[in-house]
Amino acid sequence: MDYSPILFDTVVIVTRNEENARRDRRSLAAFRPRRVEQFSSGEKALEFLTANRTDMVLLDSQLDDMEGTQFLRAARRDLRLKDVPVVLVTSESQRDKVLDAIAVGCAGYILRPYSQETFTKHVLRGCQVERVTEIEREQIEDAREMVAMGNFDDAIEAFEEIISEQNMAQKYYDMGCRCLIRQKYGQAIIAFKKAIKINDLFAEAYKGLADAYKGKGELDEFKRYLQKAAEIHAQFNRMEETKELFIEVLKYDPNTPNPFNSLGVKLRKSGDLAGALHAYQQALTLTPQDENIHFNMSKAFYFMGNTERARECVEKALDISPGFEEGRRLYRKLAGREFPRTGPSPGAGGGAGRHEAESLRDE
Repeated sequence: MDYSPILFDTVVIVTRNEENARRDRRSLAAFRPRRVEQFSSGEKALEFLTANRTDMVLLDSQLDDMEGTQFLRAARRDLRLKDVPVVLVTSESQRDKVLDAIAVGCAGYILRPYSQETFTKHVLRGCQVERVTEIEREQIEDAREMVAMGNFDDAIEAFEEIISEQNMAQKYYDMGCRCLIRQKYGQAIIAFKKAIKINDLFAEAYKGLADAYKGKGELDEFKRYLQKAAEIHAQFNRMEETKELFIEVLKYDPNTPNPFNSLGVKLRKSGDLAGALHAYQQALTLTPQDENIHFNMSKAFYFMGNTERARECVEKALDISPGFEEGRRLYRKLAGREFPRTGPSPGAGGGAGRHEAESLRDE
């Protein structure tokens, strides 16, 4: 069967099992790839991928130097590789293994031994998943050109048209969850990947809106949309992009909320305490002297039952701002006494987003 419409230029096979590699090469023949590279080392495969354009990666669960999910996690952290489809081809059928692969962003999951029909279906599906937003991406590029040419109103209209479909990301996420419950893993992968790609698109659209409003001299709108773009990047743990946008907003508004702290507050209120702690730790890399973030970490540890860490974190908050009343209240609850020092109210620490401390009275 001929699949020339999606003819591959380069495909990379990553496995430590030579027999598996031979089987995958034979199955790939129907797609007529011009070049097939093979690696048993995940590190060497990643080096190749960052230096060479690649159309597809077929990844086994076990490599010489790491597991397949570790490789995939490393690939997804590298922005240069985020659009490369990675299909796992493995004999591991346990539900937890499949879920781990979906969680770190695989584009397909093929169980060995497989038929040619199964292989073909999942490879085609993996390619389609990475191309779900091509039309919208063209719209983004057109709108960016409008900004460059000074056609700000037309650009704003184009960006807002893309953002108007934002609820689609949640719909795809919900669809993915329903597929997981029914153990329809292939469909779940597609749904989750679409949700992620749509959110990526929104981050770009919000950044474009910010640039357009900046061109018009409307700085309040510029700051608002730049902050929205930063918050989306924070949701996906993209430190460099978040930091770049956050610093840009700080030039115009020194009190803008730290996007990772905002994310932590949302996660904590939704009950995801571990996720909230991770977000707060990321927040501290942006504004380490913000007493509110240390306080929010303390509160998360408190609700996890770790009173020792909770006390350490609230003490850090009060070292920065001894007059921080919410922090002093939590310290009294944890230590059974007043914090030994007094001082000015929050604001002395120099961190951004000072109104982002959570109140204990909310509980």
